[in-house]
Amino acid sequence: MKITVIIKDVTEQFFTGMEGYFAGLNNLDNKEKFDYLLNKSVDKTLNITAKIGNGSFKDRVELNQLRRKCPRFEYKLENRKGYKLATFEVTA
Repeated sequence: MKITVIIKDVTEQFFTGMEGYFAGLNNLDNKEKFDYLLNKSVDKTLNITAKIGNGSFKDRVELNQLRRKCPRFEYKLENRKGYKLATFEVTA
């Protein structure tokens, strides 16, 4: 299942981290990145939006079932004009 996350208006330190304060997104493993970016409190404080599958309720339920099976997370970060696109591929 494909999950896309749009990350806007963050500094480079969000990705690289700041020693002694926080690790930074690039220093986390793929599952930790996924959990962090899809956390509801992060969505509200940062300008982050996520789309699970095609956005349907069925896809959200399917993702929840996949997460219970110890899935594998593949992560890719791409630069776009004005934002960054993080793509996760979740497989059982």
